[in-house]
Amino acid sequence: MSVWADLEESLSSCTENPSGELALLTEAVTGLEPERFRLLRLRGDLPELTSQQTDRLAALIQRRRSGIPVQYLVGRADFYGRSFSVREGVLIPRFDTEILIDTALKHLRDGDSILDLCAGSGCIGFTLGAELHLSVTSVEKFDAAFSVLCENRDRICPSARLIQGDVLSDPVDGVYDMILSNPPYIPTSDLSTLSAEVQKEPVTALDGGDDGLDFYRIILRRYAANLRDGGFMLFECGIGQASAIAELFREAGYDAPFTVRDYGGVERVVGAQRSKEIS
Repeated sequence: MSVWADLEESLSSCTENPSGELALLTEAVTGLEPERFRLLRLRGDLPELTSQQTDRLAALIQRRRSGIPVQYLVGRADFYGRSFSVREGVLIPRFDTEILIDTALKHLRDGDSILDLCAGSGCIGFTLGAELHLSVTSVEKFDAAFSVLCENRDRICPSARLIQGDVLSDPVDGVYDMILSNPPYIPTSDLSTLSAEVQKEPVTALDGGDDGLDFYRIILRRYAANLRDGGFMLFECGIGQASAIAELFREAGYDAPFTVRDYGGVERVVGAQRSKEIS
């Protein structure tokens, strides 16, 4: 086997996409972009690695085999056509969340204001701010994630306003056309059943309390005054949670909560429009 085949074989035990991850890790070591890597490999014309590069790549693969997500190893994650900085301490943006972007864009227009709660890497608010001319405010509590949020703001949505604070207790000023959140929503008892890879991500971005719904309850209550009449509140949620969150919307006074399925058929987004009767 070639060196490249050996390296890919080493990755096959920890990922369903060893070829793609090998391309990402190779870029981190050599600077060779993944698309170029794949083309050269198809031609059988990949450059030879130096012994130092081979050692570095092997070390990264060993860390990957220990369960560390490839996005942490390369320091970035792709989301909605953009590259976001990530590292340990911040939730990794996922394709599942892109349906939240698609849903939000249907209800936004240039000049609107949005509030992104539990912002993490900023992939939600900054993507929307880059797609449209919006006033973006992002709130994140934890130092490691807030540092990444600042980096991504500077590259992707420089006009965004950042607030380091606890969405569960610290007040946020302003009234917004849309409030969005991908909050922690894993029930506490399920955390130990998550894959080793997911367990490398910050538990503070995963743990949603006994039934996974703590953040939804509190956000719906605390941020009613921050949403303008006619504005929308949108959440991402986990598998099987949409109907319970829709009921929380109704209990909070929203007349017609709706759900949106992701591209795998899962009810992934729950939202509603604020009416004047909500207080």
